Amino acid sequence: MAKRVWVFDLDGNCMDSLDLYRKPIARAASLIIETLGAKAPSEHEIRIRHNKLQKAMVYETNPQTRKPYFYTKSRFPTSLVKMYRILCEEAGIKVNEKIAKQIFSIGFEVFNKKRYLRKIKPSLLPLCKFLKRRGDVIIILTKGDKEVQGDKREALRKAGILKYCDSRYFPDGFIIAEDTKDKYFKEIREKYGEEMLYYSVGDTYADDIAPALKLEYFGIYIPSHFNWKEIGKLKAINRQRNKKRSNKYHDLSEIRRKYEYL
Repeated sequence: MAKRVWVFDLDGNCMDSLDLYRKPIARAASLIIETLGAKAPSEHEIRIRHNKLQKAMVYETNPQTRKPYFYTKSRFPTSLVKMYRILCEEAGIKVNEKIAKQIFSIGFEVFNKKRYLRKIKPSLLPLCKFLKRRGDVIIILTKGDKEVQGDKREALRKAGILKYCDSRYFPDGFIIAEDTKDKYFKEIREKYGEEMLYYSVGDTYADDIAPALKLEYFGIYIPSHFNWKEIGKLKAINRQRNKKRSNKYHDLSEIRRKYEYL
């Protein structure tokens, strides 16, 4: 039987990093509401509008670097501050720069690397051991700020995850993409050859599954209601999902239980 190459997304998939954002965003929204008083929108509205704003900022040009923000530290929590400034303008209230700095500081708590180890999903290590025993290849392909993702890599190392990843072609079996993952899906296939079976596992269909399917990977889609990229779109995504070339699972542990049927 052909060996398998497993490409895992990191954030929201191997690590519950989405939870890192929830509390700072809620605290920033509360501060905005307190500051704007009766002219403030609800916390729910602030969350929705901020979500749309940070999506739009991914490909906006950062005026300081003159390059797109992508998924760098400069995009978030700058997006929270930008949201505050927009709401102040709409309310006809002058921006308080001390409040703006406070909002930025609250958002920056997301990058407290001491919290990363606790956010690794408990089902990840048993799954890695299971796949390794079967001679499979494990690679983690993530997207984002190199420094931030590098800190998460060290958390994975401390948890004993990286020793199960394959480092023949990529250091630690860990790849950081600045923008899209497409070229890495292709490179992984080229490195390991056509005799292998390829799987991509992730929580964002457009980033983790769709581009991999084009290169003859099989997709394991594990959606989350907290994924800011897919909020309000889960039903539509599932309707459009290629059900012949991908499965929808609830968590990583399903891969172990259904391995023989893949």
